[in-house]
Amino acid sequence: MYMDAHTQAALVRRGEVTPVELVERAISAIERLDPALNAVVIRRFDKARAEAAAAPDGPFRGVPYLLKDLSLVSEGDPTSQGIAGVKASGHLGEHDSHVVRRLRAAGFILVGKTNLPELGASVATTDSAAWGPARNPWDTSRTTGGSSGGAAAAVAAGLVPVADATDAVGSIRVPASYCGLVGLKGSRGRVSVGPYSFADGLWGLAGEMCLTRSVRDTAALLDLIAGPEPGDPHRAPPPARPFAAEVGAAPGRLRIGLLTSDPTGATVVAPECVAAATSAAQALAGLGHEVADGFPPVLAKGAFPDSFGPAGAVMTALALEHWGRRLGRPLTEADVEPQTWGAAQYAATVSGLQLAQALDHLRDRGAEIERWWSEDGWDLLLTPTVPAPAPLLDATGDTDFGVFTSPFNVSGQPAISLPVHTGSTGLPVGAQLVAAYGREDLLLRVAAQLEAAMPWAARRPAVHA
Repeated sequence: MYMDAHTQAALVRRGEVTPVELVERAISAIERLDPALNAVVIRRFDKARAEAAAAPDGPFRGVPYLLKDLSLVSEGDPTSQGIAGVKASGHLGEHDSHVVRRLRAAGFILVGKTNLPELGASVATTDSAAWGPARNPWDTSRTTGGSSGGAAAAVAAGLVPVADATDAVGSIRVPASYCGLVGLKGSRGRVSVGPYSFADGLWGLAGEMCLTRSVRDTAALLDLIAGPEPGDPHRAPPPARPFAAEVGAAPGRLRIGLLTSDPTGATVVAPECVAAATSAAQALAGLGHEVADGFPPVLAKGAFPDSFGPAGAVMTALALEHWGRRLGRPLTEADVEPQTWGAAQYAATVSGLQLAQALDHLRDRGAEIERWWSEDGWDLLLTPTVPAPAPLLDATGDTDFGVFTSPFNVSGQPAISLPVHTGSTGLPVGAQLVAAYGREDLLLRVAAQLEAAMPWAARRPAVHA
């Protein structure tokens, strides 16, 4: 059923469909359509049927969803983070992550887990030796983006209305743009990835959220899963009221900066992506907002300081060490892909001083980015989400697909991609809005305005339920 989570939940409340029937329809759609997409790589259909039969009476009772096989785990289900050697071991999750527990309490039913690149390490595409490539439902010869590409393909095709996703350089927003979805990366610390934190939440870069087809679903899910848990390394300020209340609320007249080119000059932005941002700018101006050229000047230096490379390598080595402890044996070169092994070997040469300097410089760069909001008086930044529409699977090349997204992982600010445009080839193209730290409320108000002014709900990809 190509409906959002709110609509599916309403059907259950009215008695028009049971939770078991909703889950069966999702299973049928996955079995029928996923061979063309390779989005759902771990299936837990029998467990989902049993859980649907006893679904708690939450606001989304019986609504099926998918979990990205990365930072979050579900007890007793296979988990591998896209690592072939871990997949072969048959390792099972030992607990429910906080997000999984909260979604379960709200009535959501987990039907499976989604494809991703090894360790979620690519924003360009979702492909791995463990699972193979995920394919875009708008054109199966094209990438879904990464690393939440399996999640994006599944939601865009209507297999489920909601899928868990993560974002450390754009891994929610890039797939959202390529697949025509709503993709929010929250403020640093908005959603817990516990009960344990890995590498300080990837040095504070990573955010956990969900991909959806509607702003109201995104807002409601944020209400369900946001909030700190014991041991979280970062904690976003609590909202003044539920995020769902922001959908339809008047944002007031806002000052919005517009950026349509790569400020570093390294990447050419395709006309379709410029059009996505400029059409959104025109709509926002028509809604009474002040829109003018403007962006944080520090973006001309790039998102990451040059010194950050060693920290990235250390993250990879730490991940392999983590899996070695869980499996009871060290991971070897045969277990992982060459780039992963190479990064881990490089990490052995990184000194403690280099790592500390890299993290200090990362925080300095983030502060420089965020000052544009706090000191220059801007409310939002509007950009294309990506520099080009979804490329062919074998043509991702060396383009910096995170040029517009990664700066706000560094600063920890909330950002949302909205499917406001369709390119000349029929592919969706997103525009990104970025707010000051802690201001998801403002993003959701303006996103809802754009959803009404530039509706996307009726669009369907070539492969859809």
